[in-house]
Amino acid sequence: MYRAFLRYVFRANSPAQDESPLVSSSFAPPCSTSISRPKDITNRVQRKGDHYVKMGEYADLWLGTLDGSTEVAVKVLRGGSSTNPKFMEKLMNHLNREAKRWRLFNHPNVSAFHGIVKGWGYMPGLVLPLYQNTVVEFVSQSEKADLKVDMIRQIAEGLVYIHSNNMVHGDIRGANILMDAEDRPRICDCGLTSIIEPSEFTSVKTAGACRWTAPELMIPSETMEEDPTTLFNTATDIYAFAMLIIEIFTGKIPFSNKKNDSSVIFAVLDGGRPDIPSSIVDIPALRDFLELCWHKDPQKRPSSRIAAETLAEIAVNT
Repeated sequence: MYRAFLRYVFRANSPAQDESPLVSSSFAPPCSTSISRPKDITNRVQRKGDHYVKMGEYADLWLGTLDGSTEVAVKVLRGGSSTNPKFMEKLMNHLNREAKRWRLFNHPNVSAFHGIVKGWGYMPGLVLPLYQNTVVEFVSQSEKADLKVDMIRQIAEGLVYIHSNNMVHGDIRGANILMDAEDRPRICDCGLTSIIEPSEFTSVKTAGACRWTAPELMIPSETMEEDPTTLFNTATDIYAFAMLIIEIFTGKIPFSNKKNDSSVIFAVLDGGRPDIPSSIVDIPALRDFLELCWHKDPQKRPSSRIAAETLAEIAVNT
């Protein structure tokens, strides 16, 4: 059980659940139109190049062209070498479930999802818009605090939208926030973490997800024996969001002074948090907000809606 739990901690997988239904004030949630399966657009996507351009933890990123003109990214899930009918059935069921929502998402701070392709690898490939830079790379070009505050405000708006549709992201971090052509941050990989089953996917070592993982997820409980994802919720997304703020203001991963994941886990369980940079200390309201977001008690963390409203106020005064 404990090993299974740790796999989920280090991957930060998340089920599609929410502590309460929220509705974005600016964008309505998608309609409830039923979709039986992810939209198969294999015949509309042409592969560019003979090799993937980037290797992620559980997927390889390819470049492609949609309908002969639109450049897209194709994230091909990297499955194990053995075939497992039950696993494939479970995978497709999860894809079906997440596609029903993700394909209908419409928010300027949440990435779109075009559909899937088959035959690019053992697993299906997810067709996504092609974005160039992460939000951390984007803000590194400027020292302006107001720009960074505006970025985290927009990301919070995207998180409100995701949570309002009863979805928990489960892997909020700088690498999953990409910039579109209009310089807007987009939350990517919505629902993907609930699809991945670590034991059935071949993985590549990346920066440990424990750096974004809430302390309550680091302590196994009896309820996690059958389902290690049961404790993932909107509060754990907010904790990860706090670590994203650290990334945006420092340009470094959380706990960048700690070289291994075990030291991070021990520090977090002992009440430790990343050092707050002076650029945040200089904005007292933002510092106080950050400390609430990574509070040890999940009940004391703000909801994504309150986070967005608070950041809007901070942005006006920065």
